[in-house]
Amino acid sequence: MPQQPVSSDDPPFGPPLGTAPSYSTRTTLSLALLTILAALFHGGLGTYDYPASWPAGVAYILLAGLLLVYGILLLIRYAEAHDAMSDPLPRTPMYATRHERMNHLIGLGLHLLAVGIAFAWALAYRAPLAHGLGILISLYAVWLVRRSQRGRVVPSA
Repeated sequence: MPQQPVSSDDPPFGPPLGTAPSYSTRTTLSLALLTILAALFHGGLGTYDYPASWPAGVAYILLAGLLLVYGILLLIRYAEAHDAMSDPLPRTPMYATRHERMNHLIGLGLHLLAVGIAFAWALAYRAPLAHGLGILISLYAVWLVRRSQRGRVVPSA
């Protein structure tokens, strides 16, 4: 399937062989750790909000669980990418596929959904400062997701 380069420096088939894997950056590590922190924080807020509205509280807790899974998967990919960097024979760049883009879009969606839910609870005056902190954590994670997308090869649909 043909790929379209994001920058004019990349050849049409993606980064050259031997290029560091895309998940090997400090941005990915920061995003993984921040996502795990956000998941724990939003999960705690969900348990706090549970008595006020159990369906919304359970939904918030489930969203935090999905954020936790996303953060752990990013951490695993970071470790895999660092392991691949010690490979003596360079191969096709890791994760230069369509699922890489989808993975970041899903993470972006999960964090934006967490921002929306936290904002709704903050407007309901249910621990607005704590929910505001949750909003800031997730917005910072959204910024990291967007930052990690710069300079990537985007596979065509």
